[in-house]
Amino acid sequence: MILRIATLAGLMLAVAGCTTVAPTVPTTALETRWIGQSAGVFFAAYGPPVRDIEGTDGQTLYTWRGGFINRKACQVELTVNGDYKIRKIRPVVDRRDPKGGPSHCERVLDAAKAAPSA
Repeated sequence: MILRIATLAGLMLAVAGCTTVAPTVPTTALETRWIGQSAGVFFAAYGPPVRDIEGTDGQTLYTWRGGFINRKACQVELTVNGDYKIRKIRPVVDRRDPKGGPSHCERVLDAAKAAPSA
């Protein structure tokens, strides 16, 4: 009986760990460049979003698509808080540079210079 309770408690802790929100610490060049910046600055520089979804937690998920160069596009999702600050940016459509340089979205969205040098 004690083993079952311990197993159930461990399972509950594992599930609870999956539902916690990870802190938004920049780990990519796009995140380094844009997390904490105003979404207004982003949209003024690159154009309006193609879609937005209001969240119940006061955040909005915007989908932006642009940067068409040689039939290549960049599409990102921006999570924006109630203060209109970017909390998260995630590339949805992007192309890696085969030579290991910045991706298409990093170049288009002015994040290439924020990429760590290799």
